Amino acid sequence: MADALDTQLTSHPEGLLAGLFRFAKSSVGSKVVMAITGVALWGFVVAHMAGNLNMWAGPDAMNHYAQLLASNPALVWLVRGGMLIAFPVHIWAAIRTTRLNQQARPAAYVHGVKTPASLGSRTMAISGLMVGAFVVYHLAHFTLHLTNPGHVTHLANGSVDVFSMVHRSFSVPWIAGIYIVAQLLLAEHLAHGISSLFFHLGVWGAAWTPFVGKAARAIAYAICLGFISVPLGVLFGLLRVP
Repeated sequence: MADALDTQLTSHPEGLLAGLFRFAKSSVGSKVVMAITGVALWGFVVAHMAGNLNMWAGPDAMNHYAQLLASNPALVWLVRGGMLIAFPVHIWAAIRTTRLNQQARPAAYVHGVKTPASLGSRTMAISGLMVGAFVVYHLAHFTLHLTNPGHVTHLANGSVDVFSMVHRSFSVPWIAGIYIVAQLLLAEHLAHGISSLFFHLGVWGAAWTPFVGKAARAIAYAICLGFISVPLGVLFGLLRVP
C-alpha cells in the first residue's frame, strides 16, 4: 500500500501540490497560511525596525548599515522576494478566512457574542489596507526616491547619504506624521494578529487570555516605539545632523 502511494505521488507530483492548495483554501488551511506569512512579515518588520535604530548611533552607523545592505544584493533581493510573496498571500489568506467565517455563520447571533477578536477583527481589514498603502508610499519615498527626490544627497563615494535623507524627510512635519500614524496602525494590526495566532493554535482560555492579549500588545507597541522614535527624534531636535 505504501509503495503504491509513493509511486502515485512520484508519477503525479501535481496531485501533492493540488492537495496542498486545497488545504490552503480550507478554513483551517487559510488560517495556517495567514499565520505563517504573518510570522514572516513580523520577522521582517522587527529586522527593519532594528536597522532603523542605527539612526540613533549617528550618520556613520546608519550609512554603514545602508551600504552593508547595498553590498549584499543577493540577500536583499531574497528578502524582498520573500516579502513580495508573503504580503499578497497574507492578504489573500485573510480575505479567504473572513469569507469562510461569514459563510459558516450567514446569520448574526441573536445575542452579541464577546470574542477575543471581535474588536480587533473589525479594524483588521482597514488597518491592513492602510498599512499596505503606506508600504507603497514608503518604497516610493526611501527606496525608489520617486517622492521628495530633493531630500536625496550622496556621500563622497557616490552612495546615498541615508542618514541625511531620513533626517531631511522627517524634518517635514506632514511626512513624519504619515510615518507615525502608519506605525500606530501597524501596532494595532500586529497586536491583534499575534493574539489571533495563539487563538488559532488553541492557546486560549481563562488562564491564557489576559497574558496573551497583554503580551501581544506590548510586543506590537514596542516595535511601534522603535519605529516612531526616529521621526519624533527628528521633530523634537533629538536627532541632529552633526
